[in-house]
Amino acid sequence: MNGGNRSARAESRDHFGYERVVRSLWFSLLLLCACPSPVQPPSGPPPCGSNTNTLRTLIPGPGQDGFDATLAEAARQHDRQFHGINAFATGLAAECSVNAADPTARAAVEQFLSTDHSYDFEFITGRGLASVGVWNKSAGLYGGVGIAADAYRYGVLRDLGAACDEVDTARGQLVRGLESLDAASRIGGVPGVMARSLLRVDLPAGQPLTTTPLFDPAGMPLPTDKNNGTWRADATGALPQFIWEDSLSRDMVVGWAMAFGATFEVLESDTTVPEELKARLREDAANLGRTLRVVGADGYDLELHDADGRLTYHAYLNENAIDRFYLAGADNGAHALMSLGIVGALAFAAKDPELDAYLADELIARRRLDRIADNNAHLVDMGTSSNYSNYNMVFTGGLLAQRFVEGDPAARLVRRAVRDELYFRPENPMRQPREAKQSFFDFIFAAATLPEGAAERAAAVSQGLETLREFPQAPAWNTPRINCDDAEIQSGTCTLDDGTVVTVLGEIGRNDTLVATTPIPMRVRPRSNYYWRSNPYAPNDSAAESDSVLLSTVDFRVAYWLGRWLRE
Repeated sequence: MNGGNRSARAESRDHFGYERVVRSLWFSLLLLCACPSPVQPPSGPPPCGSNTNTLRTLIPGPGQDGFDATLAEAARQHDRQFHGINAFATGLAAECSVNAADPTARAAVEQFLSTDHSYDFEFITGRGLASVGVWNKSAGLYGGVGIAADAYRYGVLRDLGAACDEVDTARGQLVRGLESLDAASRIGGVPGVMARSLLRVDLPAGQPLTTTPLFDPAGMPLPTDKNNGTWRADATGALPQFIWEDSLSRDMVVGWAMAFGATFEVLESDTTVPEELKARLREDAANLGRTLRVVGADGYDLELHDADGRLTYHAYLNENAIDRFYLAGADNGAHALMSLGIVGALAFAAKDPELDAYLADELIARRRLDRIADNNAHLVDMGTSSNYSNYNMVFTGGLLAQRFVEGDPAARLVRRAVRDELYFRPENPMRQPREAKQSFFDFIFAAATLPEGAAERAAAVSQGLETLREFPQAPAWNTPRINCDDAEIQSGTCTLDDGTVVTVLGEIGRNDTLVATTPIPMRVRPRSNYYWRSNPYAPNDSAAESDSVLLSTVDFRVAYWLGRWLRE
Protein backbone atom coordinates (compact mmCIF):
# COMPACT_ATOMS: atom_id res chain seq x y z
CA MET A 1 0.00 0.00 0.00
CA ASN A 2 1.22 3.47 -0.79
CA GLY A 3 0.82 6.56 1.34
CA GLY A 4 -2.49 7.39 -0.33
CA ASN A 5 -3.88 4.00 0.61
CA ARG A 6 -2.70 4.50 4.16
CA SER A 7 -4.56 7.82 4.34
CA ALA A 8 -7.71 6.21 2.98
CA ARG A 9 -7.43 3.35 5.45
CA ALA A 10 -6.94 5.68 8.40
CA GLU A 11 -10.01 7.68 7.29
CA SER A 12 -12.04 4.50 6.98
CA ARG A 13 -11.42 3.73 10.64
CA ASP A 14 -11.92 7.31 11.86
CA HIS A 15 -15.21 6.27 13.40
CA PHE A 16 -14.57 5.14 16.99
CA GLY A 17 -14.93 1.43 16.23
CA TYR A 18 -17.71 1.01 13.67
CA GLU A 19 -16.19 -1.49 11.28
CA ARG A 20 -14.80 0.01 8.06
CA VAL A 21 -17.57 2.59 7.71
CA VAL A 22 -16.81 5.99 6.27
CA ARG A 23 -19.13 8.82 5.31
CA SER A 24 -20.41 6.89 2.31
CA LEU A 25 -21.49 3.56 3.79
CA TRP A 26 -22.39 1.85 0.54
CA PHE A 27 -19.21 2.94 -1.18
CA SER A 28 -17.22 1.37 1.67
CA LEU A 29 -19.20 -1.84 1.44
CA LEU A 30 -18.47 -2.16 -2.25
CA LEU A 31 -14.84 -1.12 -1.92
CA LEU A 32 -13.80 -3.14 1.11
CA CYS A 33 -16.39 -5.95 1.18
CA ALA A 34 -17.12 -4.91 4.75
CA CYS A 35 -20.20 -5.81 6.72
CA PRO A 36 -23.39 -3.73 7.23
CA SER A 37 -23.10 -1.40 10.17
CA PRO A 38 -24.84 1.76 11.36
CA VAL A 39 -23.16 4.98 10.26
CA GLN A 40 -21.15 6.62 13.03
CA PRO A 41 -22.07 10.27 13.57
CA PRO A 42 -19.20 12.66 12.75
CA SER A 43 -19.10 13.73 16.41
CA GLY A 44 -17.84 10.31 17.51
CA PRO A 45 -19.23 7.82 20.02
CA PRO A 46 -22.27 8.56 22.14
CA PRO A 47 -21.73 10.17 25.56
CA CYS A 48 -20.92 7.70 28.31
CA GLY A 49 -24.00 6.89 30.33
CA SER A 50 -26.35 7.35 27.37
CA ASN A 51 -26.67 3.57 26.80
CA THR A 52 -27.11 3.85 23.05
CA ASN A 53 -27.51 0.16 22.23
CA THR A 54 -27.67 0.29 18.44
CA LEU A 55 -24.67 -1.82 17.41
CA ARG A 56 -25.31 -5.15 15.69
CA THR A 57 -22.49 -7.49 16.61
CA LEU A 58 -21.65 -11.19 16.25
CA ILE A 59 -22.30 -11.69 19.97
CA PRO A 60 -25.42 -9.68 20.76
CA GLY A 61 -25.03 -6.94 23.34
CA PRO A 62 -27.58 -5.31 25.65
CA GLY A 63 -30.68 -4.26 23.77
CA GLN A 64 -30.10 -6.73 20.92
CA ASP A 65 -32.17 -9.82 20.23
CA GLY A 66 -30.37 -12.82 21.68
CA PHE A 67 -28.42 -10.92 24.35
CA ASP A 68 -27.26 -13.39 27.00
CA ALA A 69 -27.13 -11.58 30.33
CA THR A 70 -25.76 -14.66 32.10
CA LEU A 71 -22.83 -14.90 29.69
CA ALA A 72 -22.21 -11.16 30.02
CA GLU A 73 -22.05 -11.53 33.79
CA ALA A 74 -19.61 -14.44 33.40
CA ALA A 75 -17.48 -12.18 31.19
CA ARG A 76 -17.58 -9.47 33.83
CA GLN A 77 -16.30 -11.93 36.43
CA HIS A 78 -13.51 -13.07 34.12
CA ASP A 79 -12.59 -9.41 33.62
CA ARG A 80 -12.56 -8.90 37.39
CA GLN A 81 -10.39 -11.94 37.98
CA PHE A 82 -8.02 -10.87 35.22
CA HIS A 83 -7.55 -7.25 36.26
CA GLY A 84 -8.09 -7.77 39.95
CA ILE A 85 -5.56 -10.62 40.27
CA ASN A 86 -3.84 -12.04 37.17
CA ALA A 87 -2.73 -8.72 35.66
CA PHE A 88 -1.60 -7.33 39.02
CA ALA A 89 2.12 -7.63 38.30
CA THR A 90 2.41 -6.27 34.76
CA GLY A 91 -1.02 -5.25 33.51
CA LEU A 92 -0.74 -8.30 31.20
CA ALA A 93 -1.94 -11.88 31.37
CA ALA A 94 -0.08 -14.04 33.88
CA GLU A 95 -0.91 -17.08 35.95
CA CYS A 96 -1.03 -16.57 39.70
CA SER A 97 0.10 -19.48 41.87
CA VAL A 98 -1.75 -19.09 45.16
CA ASN A 99 0.07 -20.26 48.27
CA ALA A 100 -1.25 -23.81 48.70
CA ALA A 101 0.00 -23.94 52.28
CA ASP A 102 -2.22 -20.99 53.24
CA PRO A 103 -5.92 -21.88 52.94
CA THR A 104 -6.86 -18.27 53.67
CA ALA A 105 -5.17 -17.19 50.42
CA ARG A 106 -7.49 -19.29 48.27
CA ALA A 107 -10.43 -18.22 50.40
CA ALA A 108 -9.55 -14.57 49.74
CA VAL A 109 -9.63 -15.17 45.99
CA GLU A 110 -13.01 -16.85 46.30
CA GLN A 111 -14.27 -13.99 48.48
CA PHE A 112 -13.08 -11.37 46.01
CA LEU A 113 -15.01 -12.93 43.14
CA SER A 114 -18.20 -13.62 45.06
CA THR A 115 -18.97 -10.46 47.02
CA ASP A 116 -18.53 -7.32 44.90
CA HIS A 117 -18.20 -5.95 41.39
CA SER A 118 -15.16 -3.77 41.98
CA TYR A 119 -11.58 -4.57 40.95
CA ASP A 120 -10.01 -3.67 44.30
CA PHE A 121 -8.85 -6.94 45.86
CA GLU A 122 -7.51 -5.36 49.04
CA PHE A 123 -10.66 -3.31 49.64
CA ILE A 124 -12.85 -6.40 49.38
CA THR A 125 -10.66 -8.94 51.20
CA GLY A 126 -8.65 -6.79 53.59
CA ARG A 127 -5.31 -8.21 52.46
CA GLY A 128 -2.70 -7.18 49.92
CA LEU A 129 -2.44 -9.21 46.74
CA ALA A 130 1.28 -9.79 47.21
CA SER A 131 0.42 -11.91 50.27
CA VAL A 132 -1.69 -14.33 48.23
CA GLY A 133 0.91 -16.05 46.06
CA VAL A 134 3.39 -15.58 43.22
CA TRP A 135 3.01 -14.30 39.66
CA ASN A 136 4.40 -16.10 36.66
CA LYS A 137 5.74 -14.44 33.54
CA SER A 138 3.65 -12.40 31.13
CA ALA A 139 4.36 -13.93 27.72
CA GLY A 140 3.70 -12.31 24.36
CA LEU A 141 0.92 -14.57 23.10
CA TYR A 142 -1.22 -14.30 26.23
CA GLY A 143 -0.17 -10.73 27.03
CA GLY A 144 -0.89 -9.62 23.48
CA VAL A 145 -4.34 -11.17 23.13
CA GLY A 146 -5.16 -9.89 26.61
CA ILE A 147 -4.44 -6.35 25.41
CA ALA A 148 -6.59 -7.03 22.34
CA ALA A 149 -9.42 -8.21 24.60
CA ASP A 150 -9.08 -5.03 26.66
CA ALA A 151 -9.08 -2.89 23.52
CA TYR A 152 -12.23 -4.55 22.17
CA ARG A 153 -13.91 -4.34 25.56
CA TYR A 154 -13.14 -0.66 25.91
CA GLY A 155 -14.29 0.00 22.34
CA VAL A 156 -17.57 -1.85 22.89
CA LEU A 157 -18.36 -0.03 26.14
CA ARG A 158 -17.38 3.33 24.68
CA ASP A 159 -19.39 2.87 21.49
CA LEU A 160 -22.48 1.74 23.38
CA GLY A 161 -22.39 4.74 25.69
CA ALA A 162 -21.99 2.50 28.74
CA ALA A 163 -21.84 3.87 32.28
CA CYS A 164 -19.07 6.45 32.62
CA ASP A 165 -17.28 4.62 35.44
CA GLU A 166 -17.24 1.41 33.38
CA VAL A 167 -15.78 3.17 30.36
CA ASP A 168 -13.18 4.96 32.46
CA THR A 169 -12.16 1.75 34.23
CA ALA A 170 -11.83 -0.16 30.96
CA ARG A 171 -9.76 2.65 29.45
CA GLY A 172 -7.42 2.76 32.44
CA GLN A 173 -6.90 -1.00 32.37
CA LEU A 174 -6.15 -0.89 28.65
CA VAL A 175 -3.66 1.95 29.10
CA ARG A 176 -1.81 0.00 31.79
CA GLY A 177 -1.47 -2.96 29.44
CA LEU A 178 -0.27 -0.68 26.66
CA GLU A 179 2.48 0.70 28.88
CA SER A 180 3.70 -2.87 29.30
CA LEU A 181 3.43 -3.46 25.55
CA ASP A 182 5.74 -0.47 25.12
CA ALA A 183 8.06 -1.86 27.80
CA ALA A 184 8.25 -5.24 26.04
CA SER A 185 9.14 -3.38 22.82
CA ARG A 186 11.99 -1.36 24.36
CA ILE A 187 13.45 -3.32 27.25
CA GLY A 188 16.02 -5.13 25.08
CA GLY A 189 17.64 -1.83 24.15
CA VAL A 190 17.67 -2.56 20.40
CA PRO A 191 14.93 -1.08 18.17
CA GLY A 192 12.77 -3.85 16.73
CA VAL A 193 13.83 -6.45 19.31
CA MET A 194 10.85 -7.44 21.41
CA ALA A 195 10.64 -9.47 24.60
CA ARG A 196 9.19 -12.94 24.62
CA SER A 197 8.05 -12.38 28.22
CA LEU A 198 8.19 -9.86 31.08
CA LEU A 199 8.54 -10.60 34.79
CA ARG A 200 8.35 -8.26 37.77
CA VAL A 201 11.37 -8.41 40.09
CA ASP A 202 9.83 -6.46 43.00
CA LEU A 203 6.95 -8.91 43.58
CA PRO A 204 6.80 -12.58 44.51
CA ALA A 205 7.59 -14.40 41.24
CA GLY A 206 7.08 -17.91 39.96
CA GLN A 207 10.41 -17.98 38.08
CA PRO A 208 14.00 -17.49 39.23
CA LEU A 209 15.08 -13.86 39.00
CA THR A 210 18.63 -14.58 37.81
CA THR A 211 19.62 -13.15 34.44
CA THR A 212 22.27 -13.92 31.83
CA PRO A 213 24.27 -11.17 30.12
CA LEU A 214 23.98 -10.89 26.36
CA PHE A 215 27.72 -11.42 25.84
CA ASP A 216 30.69 -12.98 27.63
CA PRO A 217 33.86 -10.93 28.35
CA ALA A 218 35.19 -11.80 24.89
CA GLY A 219 32.06 -10.39 23.24
CA MET A 220 30.58 -13.75 22.30
CA PRO A 221 26.81 -14.13 22.67
CA LEU A 222 25.41 -16.08 25.63
CA PRO A 223 24.29 -18.78 25.95
CA THR A 224 26.59 -20.33 23.38
CA ASP A 225 23.76 -22.40 21.89
CA LYS A 226 20.72 -20.25 21.20
CA ASN A 227 17.69 -21.50 23.12
CA ASN A 228 13.99 -20.77 23.32
CA GLY A 229 14.25 -18.11 26.01
CA THR A 230 16.89 -16.71 28.37
CA TRP A 231 16.18 -14.14 31.08
CA ARG A 232 17.94 -10.81 30.60
CA ALA A 233 18.26 -7.63 32.62
CA ASP A 234 16.65 -4.38 31.47
CA ALA A 235 18.97 -2.78 28.91
CA THR A 236 17.39 0.68 29.02
CA GLY A 237 17.87 1.71 32.64
CA ALA A 238 14.26 2.93 32.60
CA LEU A 239 12.51 -0.34 33.48
CA PRO A 240 14.24 -1.67 36.61
CA GLN A 241 11.02 -3.35 37.82
CA PHE A 242 11.22 -5.86 34.95
CA ILE A 243 13.45 -8.56 33.59
CA TRP A 244 12.75 -9.90 30.14
CA GLU A 245 12.94 -13.21 28.32
CA ASP A 246 14.51 -13.17 24.86
CA SER A 247 14.02 -15.45 21.83
CA LEU A 248 10.68 -14.10 20.65
CA SER A 249 8.89 -16.88 18.74
CA ARG A 250 6.17 -17.06 16.12
CA ASP A 251 3.36 -17.68 18.58
CA MET A 252 4.51 -14.84 20.81
CA VAL A 253 4.93 -12.27 18.04
CA VAL A 254 1.48 -12.96 16.59
CA GLY A 255 0.05 -12.20 20.04
CA TRP A 256 1.95 -8.92 20.27
CA ALA A 257 0.90 -8.06 16.70
CA MET A 258 -2.74 -8.62 17.63
CA ALA A 259 -2.26 -6.17 20.50
CA PHE A 260 -0.92 -3.50 18.16
CA GLY A 261 -3.61 -4.03 15.55
CA ALA A 262 -6.59 -4.16 17.90
CA THR A 263 -5.34 -1.17 19.87
CA PHE A 264 -5.17 1.14 16.89
CA GLU A 265 -8.34 -0.23 15.35
CA VAL A 266 -10.12 0.89 18.52
CA LEU A 267 -8.05 3.98 19.41
CA GLU A 268 -7.30 5.45 15.98
CA SER A 269 -9.42 8.56 16.63
CA ASP A 270 -9.86 8.29 20.38
CA THR A 271 -8.54 11.48 21.98
CA THR A 272 -9.07 10.27 25.55
CA VAL A 273 -5.96 8.05 25.43
CA PRO A 274 -2.68 10.00 25.69
CA GLU A 275 -1.27 10.83 22.28
CA GLU A 276 2.25 10.50 23.69
CA LEU A 277 1.58 6.84 24.51
CA LYS A 278 0.09 6.20 21.09
CA ALA A 279 3.14 7.82 19.47
CA ARG A 280 5.47 5.49 21.38
CA LEU A 281 3.44 2.48 20.35
CA ARG A 282 3.46 3.55 16.70
CA GLU A 283 7.24 3.75 16.87
CA ASP A 284 7.40 0.32 18.51
CA ALA A 285 5.22 -1.19 15.77
CA ALA A 286 7.30 0.47 13.07
CA ASN A 287 10.57 -0.80 14.55
CA LEU A 288 9.31 -4.37 14.80
CA GLY A 289 7.92 -4.25 11.28
CA ARG A 290 11.14 -2.89 9.85
CA THR A 291 13.16 -5.75 11.31
CA LEU A 292 10.89 -8.17 9.48
CA ARG A 293 11.91 -6.53 6.20
CA VAL A 294 15.61 -7.29 6.78
CA VAL A 295 17.04 -9.99 4.52
CA GLY A 296 19.24 -12.25 6.66
CA ALA A 297 22.32 -14.31 6.03
CA ASP A 298 20.29 -17.13 4.46
CA GLY A 299 18.80 -14.72 1.93
CA TYR A 300 15.32 -14.50 3.46
CA ASP A 301 13.28 -11.84 5.26
CA LEU A 302 10.45 -12.25 7.78
CA GLU A 303 12.84 -13.31 10.54
CA LEU A 304 12.81 -12.35 14.24
CA HIS A 305 15.99 -10.76 15.58
CA ASP A 306 17.39 -10.76 19.12
CA ALA A 307 19.41 -8.29 21.15
CA ASP A 308 22.50 -10.53 21.01
CA GLY A 309 22.65 -10.12 17.24
CA ARG A 310 21.38 -13.61 16.48
CA LEU A 311 18.06 -14.83 15.20
CA THR A 312 15.67 -16.06 17.86
CA TYR A 313 15.22 -19.81 18.25
CA HIS A 314 11.88 -19.91 16.40
CA ALA A 315 12.58 -16.86 14.24
CA TYR A 316 11.18 -18.04 10.93
CA LEU A 317 8.02 -16.61 9.37
CA ASN A 318 9.11 -16.65 5.74
CA GLU A 319 6.98 -18.69 3.33
CA ASN A 320 10.08 -20.71 2.43
CA ALA A 321 10.62 -21.86 6.02
CA ILE A 322 9.54 -25.18 7.51
CA ASP A 323 9.78 -24.84 11.28
CA ARG A 324 13.43 -23.71 11.80
CA PHE A 325 14.79 -24.53 8.36
CA TYR A 326 14.51 -23.20 4.81
CA LEU A 327 13.32 -25.07 1.76
CA ALA A 328 13.23 -22.92 -1.35
CA GLY A 329 9.78 -22.93 -2.91
CA ALA A 330 8.13 -24.48 0.16
CA ASP A 331 5.11 -22.17 -0.18
CA ASN A 332 4.24 -22.52 3.50
CA GLY A 333 0.66 -21.24 3.53
CA ALA A 334 0.48 -21.05 7.31
CA HIS A 335 3.53 -18.78 7.43
CA ALA A 336 2.17 -16.75 4.53
CA LEU A 337 -1.14 -16.04 6.28
CA MET A 338 0.57 -15.28 9.59
CA SER A 339 3.04 -12.92 7.93
CA LEU A 340 0.31 -11.03 6.12
CA GLY A 341 -1.56 -10.61 9.38
CA ILE A 342 1.47 -9.62 11.45
CA VAL A 343 2.89 -7.14 8.92
CA GLY A 344 -0.59 -5.81 8.17
CA ALA A 345 -1.31 -5.14 11.85
CA LEU A 346 2.08 -3.51 12.43
CA ALA A 347 1.76 -1.36 9.30
CA PHE A 348 -1.70 -0.20 10.33
CA ALA A 349 -0.52 0.63 13.85
CA ALA A 350 2.66 2.33 12.69
CA LYS A 351 1.20 4.45 9.88
CA ASP A 352 4.48 3.74 8.13
CA PRO A 353 4.48 4.15 4.32
CA GLU A 354 7.50 1.85 4.01
CA LEU A 355 5.67 -0.97 5.77
CA ASP A 356 2.60 -0.28 3.66
CA ALA A 357 4.68 -0.63 0.52
CA TYR A 358 6.43 -3.76 1.85
CA LEU A 359 3.05 -5.39 2.49
CA ALA A 360 1.41 -4.36 -0.78
CA ASP A 361 4.30 -4.41 -3.25
CA GLU A 362 6.60 -7.14 -1.90
CA LEU A 363 4.50 -9.61 0.08
CA ILE A 364 1.31 -9.39 -1.97
CA ALA A 365 2.05 -8.10 -5.49
CA ARG A 366 5.43 -9.78 -6.02
CA ARG A 367 5.46 -12.87 -3.79
CA ARG A 368 1.69 -13.46 -3.65
CA LEU A 369 1.52 -14.54 -0.04
CA ASP A 370 -2.24 -14.12 -0.28
CA ARG A 371 -2.38 -16.78 -2.98
CA ILE A 372 0.04 -19.07 -1.13
CA ALA A 373 -2.21 -18.83 1.95
CA ASP A 374 -5.29 -19.56 -0.12
CA ASN A 375 -3.64 -22.63 -1.65
CA ASN A 376 -1.68 -24.10 1.23
CA ALA A 377 -2.82 -22.90 4.67
CA HIS A 378 -4.46 -26.31 5.15
CA LEU A 379 -1.06 -27.93 5.62
CA VAL A 380 -1.36 -27.03 9.30
CA ASP A 381 -3.79 -29.97 9.47
CA MET A 382 -1.86 -33.06 10.61
CA GLY A 383 -4.89 -35.13 11.56
CA THR A 384 -4.67 -36.75 14.98
CA SER A 385 -1.11 -35.40 15.31
CA SER A 386 -2.09 -31.77 14.74
CA ASN A 387 -0.33 -29.14 16.83
CA TYR A 388 -3.08 -26.81 18.04
CA SER A 389 -0.55 -24.13 18.84
CA ASN A 390 -0.01 -23.98 15.08
CA TYR A 391 -3.75 -23.78 14.49
CA ASN A 392 -4.02 -20.93 16.98
CA MET A 393 -1.14 -19.01 15.38
CA VAL A 394 -2.58 -19.33 11.89
CA PHE A 395 -6.14 -18.46 12.89
CA THR A 396 -4.84 -15.41 14.76
CA GLY A 397 -2.79 -14.42 11.73
CA GLY A 398 -5.87 -15.00 9.58
CA LEU A 399 -7.92 -12.67 11.77
CA LEU A 400 -5.29 -9.95 11.47
CA ALA A 401 -5.03 -10.44 7.72
CA GLN A 402 -8.81 -10.03 7.44
CA ARG A 403 -8.69 -6.80 9.41
CA PHE A 404 -5.61 -5.19 7.88
CA VAL A 405 -5.07 -6.52 4.35
CA GLU A 406 -7.20 -4.53 1.92
CA GLY A 407 -8.05 -4.44 -1.75
CA ASP A 408 -9.09 -7.28 -4.04
CA PRO A 409 -8.00 -9.92 -4.69
CA ALA A 410 -5.83 -10.08 -1.55
CA ALA A 411 -8.64 -9.37 0.93
CA ARG A 412 -10.86 -11.93 -0.77
CA LEU A 413 -8.12 -14.57 -0.78
CA VAL A 414 -7.27 -14.23 2.90
CA ARG A 415 -10.94 -14.54 3.83
CA ARG A 416 -11.21 -17.60 1.64
CA ALA A 417 -8.07 -19.07 3.22
CA VAL A 418 -9.70 -18.82 6.64
CA ARG A 419 -13.00 -20.24 5.44
CA ASP A 420 -11.91 -22.98 3.05
CA GLU A 421 -8.33 -23.81 4.02
CA LEU A 422 -8.46 -23.59 7.81
CA TYR A 423 -12.00 -23.89 9.11
CA PHE A 424 -13.53 -26.57 6.91
CA ARG A 425 -12.46 -28.44 3.78
CA PRO A 426 -15.26 -30.63 2.39
CA GLU A 427 -12.75 -32.89 0.67
CA ASN A 428 -11.28 -33.81 4.07
CA PRO A 429 -14.13 -33.45 6.57
CA MET A 430 -12.59 -35.32 9.52
CA ARG A 431 -11.30 -33.40 12.57
CA GLN A 432 -11.76 -29.96 11.05
CA PRO A 433 -11.94 -26.80 13.18
CA ARG A 434 -15.60 -26.41 12.22
CA GLU A 435 -16.39 -29.27 14.61
CA ALA A 436 -13.70 -28.58 17.22
CA LYS A 437 -15.76 -26.15 19.35
CA GLN A 438 -12.98 -23.58 19.66
CA SER A 439 -14.91 -20.32 20.05
CA PHE A 440 -12.03 -18.12 18.90
CA PHE A 441 -11.83 -20.04 15.63
CA ASP A 442 -15.61 -19.96 15.22
CA PHE A 443 -15.73 -16.16 15.48
CA ILE A 444 -12.75 -15.66 13.16
CA PHE A 445 -14.50 -17.87 10.60
CA ALA A 446 -17.73 -15.91 11.10
CA ALA A 447 -15.89 -12.68 10.30
CA ALA A 448 -14.56 -14.30 7.11
CA THR A 449 -18.11 -14.97 5.86
CA LEU A 450 -19.08 -11.29 5.82
CA PRO A 451 -20.97 -9.77 4.15
CA GLU A 452 -22.58 -12.93 2.73
CA GLY A 453 -22.84 -16.39 4.32
CA ALA A 454 -25.47 -15.60 6.95
CA ALA A 455 -26.39 -19.23 7.64
CA GLU A 456 -22.79 -20.40 8.03
CA ARG A 457 -22.02 -17.41 10.19
CA ALA A 458 -25.00 -18.01 12.45
CA ALA A 459 -24.02 -21.67 12.95
CA ALA A 460 -20.43 -20.76 13.83
CA VAL A 461 -21.49 -18.03 16.26
CA SER A 462 -24.03 -20.34 17.90
CA GLN A 463 -21.38 -23.01 18.42
CA GLY A 464 -18.89 -20.47 19.73
CA LEU A 465 -21.41 -19.17 22.24
CA GLU A 466 -22.25 -22.69 23.39
CA THR A 467 -18.58 -23.28 24.18
CA LEU A 468 -18.23 -19.97 26.03
CA ARG A 469 -21.29 -20.77 28.13
CA GLU A 470 -19.60 -24.03 29.21
CA PHE A 471 -16.29 -22.30 29.97
CA PRO A 472 -14.90 -22.68 33.53
CA GLN A 473 -16.29 -19.92 35.70
CA ALA A 474 -14.11 -17.47 37.59
CA PRO A 475 -12.15 -18.21 39.69
CA ALA A 476 -10.60 -20.57 37.14
CA TRP A 477 -8.38 -22.92 39.12
CA ASN A 478 -6.18 -25.35 37.23
CA THR A 479 -8.06 -28.36 38.55
CA PRO A 480 -6.76 -31.65 37.09
CA ARG A 481 -9.27 -33.69 35.11
CA ILE A 482 -9.04 -37.34 34.09
CA ASN A 483 -12.15 -38.29 32.11
CA CYS A 484 -10.93 -41.69 30.91
CA ASP A 485 -9.33 -44.33 33.12
CA ASP A 486 -6.98 -47.05 31.94
CA ALA A 487 -9.75 -49.61 31.45
CA GLU A 488 -11.75 -47.22 29.31
CA ILE A 489 -8.69 -46.37 27.25
CA GLN A 490 -8.04 -50.06 26.71
CA SER A 491 -11.64 -50.70 25.66
CA GLY A 492 -11.77 -47.71 23.34
CA THR A 493 -14.98 -46.35 24.91
CA CYS A 494 -14.94 -43.66 27.57
CA THR A 495 -17.71 -42.02 29.59
CA LEU A 496 -16.76 -38.40 30.28
CA ASP A 497 -17.47 -36.75 33.61
CA ASP A 498 -20.75 -35.31 32.31
CA GLY A 499 -21.98 -38.69 31.02
CA THR A 500 -21.06 -38.10 27.38
CA VAL A 501 -19.73 -41.28 25.76
CA VAL A 502 -16.83 -40.91 23.34
CA THR A 503 -14.62 -43.26 21.36
CA VAL A 504 -10.93 -42.90 22.20
CA LEU A 505 -8.25 -43.70 19.64
CA GLY A 506 -5.38 -44.22 22.04
CA GLU A 507 -2.26 -42.14 22.69
CA ILE A 508 -1.76 -41.16 19.07
CA GLY A 509 -2.05 -37.39 19.38
CA ARG A 510 0.91 -35.01 19.28
CA ASN A 511 3.42 -35.87 22.03
CA ASP A 512 1.59 -39.18 22.60
CA THR A 513 -1.56 -37.49 23.84
CA LEU A 514 -4.71 -39.55 24.29
CA VAL A 515 -7.31 -38.35 21.77
CA ALA A 516 -10.95 -39.07 21.02
CA THR A 517 -12.80 -39.20 17.71
CA THR A 518 -14.96 -36.20 18.66
CA PRO A 519 -14.20 -32.95 20.50
CA ILE A 520 -14.48 -32.96 24.28
CA PRO A 521 -17.24 -30.58 25.45
CA MET A 522 -15.79 -27.52 27.14
CA ARG A 523 -17.73 -28.27 30.33
CA VAL A 524 -15.53 -31.35 30.93
CA ARG A 525 -12.43 -30.46 28.91
CA PRO A 526 -9.13 -30.58 30.82
CA ARG A 527 -8.07 -27.14 32.03
CA SER A 528 -5.71 -25.07 29.88
CA ASN A 529 -3.88 -21.78 30.22
CA TYR A 530 -5.10 -21.01 26.66
CA TYR A 531 -7.71 -23.36 25.25
CA TRP A 532 -7.37 -22.16 21.67
CA ARG A 533 -3.86 -23.65 21.48
CA SER A 534 -4.79 -26.88 23.29
CA ASN A 535 -6.03 -30.10 21.72
CA PRO A 536 -9.86 -30.11 21.90
CA TYR A 537 -9.91 -33.89 21.37
CA ALA A 538 -7.84 -34.67 24.48
CA PRO A 539 -9.99 -35.98 27.37
CA ASN A 540 -7.29 -36.17 30.05
CA ASP A 541 -4.70 -33.86 31.53
CA SER A 542 -1.27 -34.73 30.19
CA ALA A 543 0.08 -34.31 33.72
CA ALA A 544 -1.81 -33.86 36.98
CA GLU A 545 -0.97 -30.51 38.51
CA SER A 546 -1.88 -28.67 41.69
CA ASP A 547 -5.15 -26.76 41.54
CA SER A 548 -3.56 -23.78 43.31
CA VAL A 549 -2.79 -22.09 39.95
CA LEU A 550 -5.29 -19.40 38.97
CA LEU A 551 -5.49 -19.39 35.16
CA SER A 552 -5.86 -16.00 33.51
CA THR A 553 -8.81 -17.04 31.25
CA VAL A 554 -7.52 -14.62 28.63
CA ASP A 555 -8.78 -17.22 26.12
CA PHE A 556 -12.38 -16.61 27.17
CA ARG A 557 -11.88 -12.86 27.24
CA VAL A 558 -10.35 -12.50 23.78
CA ALA A 559 -13.04 -14.66 22.17
CA TYR A 560 -15.94 -12.99 23.98
CA TRP A 561 -14.85 -9.39 23.44
CA LEU A 562 -13.84 -10.08 19.83
CA GLY A 563 -17.37 -11.35 19.23
CA ARG A 564 -18.85 -8.31 20.96
CA TRP A 565 -16.65 -6.00 18.83
CA LEU A 566 -17.14 -7.52 15.35
CA ARG A 567 -20.03 -5.80 13.58
CA GLU A 568 -22.68 -8.10 12.15
